Amino acid sequence: MRSPSSHKSEDLTVDIEELKRRLIEEVKLRAYDDRYIDRAEEKEILKTAIEHGLSLEVARSALMQVCERLDYTMESILDQKAKEMLDQFASNDGHIDKKEFDDTAAVLYKVSKGRLSESRCRKKTKEIIQANEWKVREGFMKGGSWFSEI
Repeated sequence: MRSPSSHKSEDLTVDIEELKRRLIEEVKLRAYDDRYIDRAEEKEILKTAIEHGLSLEVARSALMQVCERLDYTMESILDQKAKEMLDQFASNDGHIDKKEFDDTAAVLYKVSKGRLSESRCRKKTKEIIQANEWKVREGFMKGGSWFSEI
């Protein structure tokens, strides 16, 4: 005969596994056409998982695992990667130059597995720079107003 506490633990495990299966279905439903989870979709998926009893940390971890297993791309992961790169570039000399910008946009494109266009990756890189108020090096001899033209 099992103790009541071990029975309760087994029920919890079964419930978490069921919730993870539901999470997989949510991800498939929302990203079926483009295999890309934007921030709004991520928020809705996490909200659903939380409503079904998962903590935010468990839900986010499960979502990341599901996306990795299904080969889906998450916007929040792309943003985090770009921010880390740009932060490093900005901390080197206080500015982000055109090459550093281009390198970051290229990495975003690669990590997105082509699910975002090169143009969208450039715009996303610009948005992250502006949101963090990093300085950009533009100049007559260094490609003119390249940043303003994006």
